[in-house]
Amino acid sequence: MLLSIPYQALEICNIHLSPFTPDKYGKQLARLAYKDASIDLHDVAILTPPLTILDYNPENSRLRLDLSEHGTFQSKLYNMQENLIRTFEIHQQSFLHLGIGVQETTESIRGLFHFLLNETVLCIYVYPTATVKKRDGTTMKMAELKPGDTIRCVIRFHGISQIQTKSGMRLRMQHSVPTMWLLTEK
Repeated sequence: MLLSIPYQALEICNIHLSPFTPDKYGKQLARLAYKDASIDLHDVAILTPPLTILDYNPENSRLRLDLSEHGTFQSKLYNMQENLIRTFEIHQQSFLHLGIGVQETTESIRGLFHFLLNETVLCIYVYPTATVKKRDGTTMKMAELKPGDTIRCVIRFHGISQIQTKSGMRLRMQHSVPTMWLLTEK
């Protein structure tokens, strides 16, 4: 069983970022943790509100969800992103391995990130064969969902990974979706 934080109870100030270390595949990952007076989690697993599917692309596993009716959830994800940018800005010498005296601007650090939230759209990545639980106890595959369907899921944020591209380093929020429920079908 995975302990998840309901989005209403999520406190952004309790999310902590550790320095980059190699993961089991050799990629550099700065792990996220959630720590408050009562719990100490080694990642950040959030239970979402009911969200409407905008579209799903099985070729790249990208699921786009509409957050326009969930301002609190949208605000918390936005604040989480902004908090990560501030953390990288404050600790840029260690996180970005810059030389002494070299400073990046907030906007250049923001430009390094490939975030999952873009205004009212949340893009998460889920394999087409992922199992989706239905209300009647049966299951279906992610690829069977359609635009307009309403789901609820757990998004588990593991950390920030460094991705080397032709144009330089990019930073990406590593996540998984261990559980998903279909609430209504269109």
